[in-house]
Amino acid sequence: MDPTIGRVIDRCRDGDRDAFDEVVARYGLQVLRTARLIVRDDALAEDVCQETFLKAWRRIGSLRDEDPGPWLTRIAANESISAWRRRHRFDVLTERIGRFGASPPPSVSEDRLDLARALDQLSPELRAAVVLHYYHDLSVEQTAAALGVPVDTLKSRLKTALRQLRQSTGTEENAP
Repeated sequence: MDPTIGRVIDRCRDGDRDAFDEVVARYGLQVLRTARLIVRDDALAEDVCQETFLKAWRRIGSLRDEDPGPWLTRIAANESISAWRRRHRFDVLTERIGRFGASPPPSVSEDRLDLARALDQLSPELRAAVVLHYYHDLSVEQTAAALGVPVDTLKSRLKTALRQLRQSTGTEENAP
């Protein structure tokens, strides 16, 4: 870990809010990008970002001598999944029971050209796996640790996500 950020974290542990402002300034964009990619909603991503830093401030004592970037990304990913679930709880219910005027899913032909829409169709767990592994370039092991799941579970999520993305975008590989 960078010695400068190490000193900033030590000051944070001592309750120095100005030091925590430095952490927010340094990692805020990374946290916001993670949230946006997972929740796919700018306003909700901003809420997730705020909640991430609130939790980080409360739990700063649990951060060991490590770079806070992955730790903050882990909090942001988990908060993003939870926020997405809370926001879309009713949507899932209406889809399952098919009542209350739920809008039909978009046609496959529209989604073939739009990766963003294809990502929207993934569950938040699958989207988080894709974001952390492919967008943030975390290894499989780092991504699994960030999401708090076993490596085999993460590999399964990535395989499922890629299969769904291929289907949604019309880039399915033809197996012999």
